[in-house]
Amino acid sequence: MRRFGILGVIAALVAGCYSGTEASMTGALSAGSDGITATAGDGTDGDDGGDGDDPVPEDYDPAPVALRRLLSTQYVASVGLLLGDAAAAVADPPDDAAINGFTAVGAAQLALGSAEVDRYEASARDIAAAAVVEGTHLRYMDCLPGSPDDEPCMREFVGRFGRLAFRRSLDEDELGRYTAVGLTSATDFADFYAGVESSIAAMLQSPLFLYQVEVGEPDPDNDATRRLRGTELATRVSFFLTGSTPDAALLDAAEAGSLDDGQGLREAAFALLERDEARGALADFSEELLKLRELDGLPKDAATFPTYSPALAEAMREETRLFIQHVAFEGGDFSELFDADYTFVNNALAAHYQIPGDFGPEFVQVQLPPEQKRGGILGHASVLSVLAHVSSSSPTHRGKFVRESLLCTTIPAPPPGVSTDLPIGDGTETLRERLEQHMVDPSCAGCHALMDPIGFALESYDGVGAFRTTDNDKPIDDASELDGVSVSGAAELGAALGANEAAHACLVRNLYRHATGHIESPSELDVLSEVTAAYLGSGYDLPTALVEIVTSPAFRVVGQPL
Repeated sequence: MRRFGILGVIAALVAGCYSGTEASMTGALSAGSDGITATAGDGTDGDDGGDGDDPVPEDYDPAPVALRRLLSTQYVASVGLLLGDAAAAVADPPDDAAINGFTAVGAAQLALGSAEVDRYEASARDIAAAAVVEGTHLRYMDCLPGSPDDEPCMREFVGRFGRLAFRRSLDEDELGRYTAVGLTSATDFADFYAGVESSIAAMLQSPLFLYQVEVGEPDPDNDATRRLRGTELATRVSFFLTGSTPDAALLDAAEAGSLDDGQGLREAAFALLERDEARGALADFSEELLKLRELDGLPKDAATFPTYSPALAEAMREETRLFIQHVAFEGGDFSELFDADYTFVNNALAAHYQIPGDFGPEFVQVQLPPEQKRGGILGHASVLSVLAHVSSSSPTHRGKFVRESLLCTTIPAPPPGVSTDLPIGDGTETLRERLEQHMVDPSCAGCHALMDPIGFALESYDGVGAFRTTDNDKPIDDASELDGVSVSGAAELGAALGANEAAHACLVRNLYRHATGHIESPSELDVLSEVTAAYLGSGYDLPTALVEIVTSPAFRVVGQPL
């Protein structure tokens, strides 16, 4: 890797923005005194973010504006769009951390440490070197440099690359600053493209690349709110729907004012959902919501589950990704997420599900064996494996997941001093029988009554999601209920969820949290109820729900910084 002669110059560019981490950056936004505030505009005149289809309620009180660091998947995808596959392959951002179950929320709240800053620097250098080797930087240049210190040519590159990297046009100060970085390095190495490499590395370390900057501008109708500008909306909608930075066409539309009204924003959102990247972005969101990332290295007792392996776990993950993509973009009725009688399997997963037939390594759609009572995601081995113990199932974990992640109900932690250990018993009981004894304890019954009955309906599936009829040599009893609805097995439990409006409202809330990086405020929740109504009225069409989120005031308007 080329060692630059201007490390101090690049470090100085980013030091002011990284000093004190995100907290100081947000404070500077509030004070209105730093470069981010001054340069957050998109270069258009009269851009007020638009009204969208839905007017902003007069008493609307959204969450405060905040800067959000790109998620690791967004960072890599953005590098790929900007500089190609070879550059994306060496991209190495810091790991994400979740708050309230979402890495997007963590990205808006957690501060960077020195190790993360160093990692971003190393990653930026490797990306820049790979881009210059592959020649992908040339897509931003029409000029041919006449000398290492060709300022007009360097300025052209900086302006065109920087516009996509920062997701808006650079102002004159920024153009001059990053052009100077490139020319200094080009002069040191007597090589114009060494300067290009340095300018790429510098811009990829800037907070204007690493963060979604959603400052907005004052709302003339409400002193408590700020309306996102056109390019800020382009950025938010692109990362939400495709998991990547906006491309030049979307930025062009934003700077031309096409996103200023609800119809233009709606059309842009539907166009983004036509891209292959939208499938991957939804699958990534689903992996987080369903906790499928825990499949990596998930411990399982080999004596109890001898067929479980990392390869089988990866097949489980792929099944769920393919299923969700199909239901969302091809099925038309997203309520099938909960109770569909089909899934996708390869040879390994077909054997795990005891589905007869000849299967190869590729995934194909199959009907589920009705005798196994499977249906929807709660019958997937991926979800059932994650929501289980090392050597057993876990009705409590499974029920807690349904309550918290699919119904958005908070389950309080056990009171201090309360033992969470199950009664030992005489060794002949089923897990359900032991849990039912546990629920007799008044200090446990309140919470366990909300969780365990849901999990009992899934007791026909063991700790790796394989179908079974006995537990501890006794017949499985999976008859249970969900809020008064009798259920038995994943299909019936899923059907009860699909018929429960609270489950669909929770889905909308989870999508919104992922899109905006915060838990919805009461005022935002009122707006999201209208999104849910539109989603239900569409016949559970998920693209409709996604576009309704994008065009709602909850997506287009932010609160004043703290």
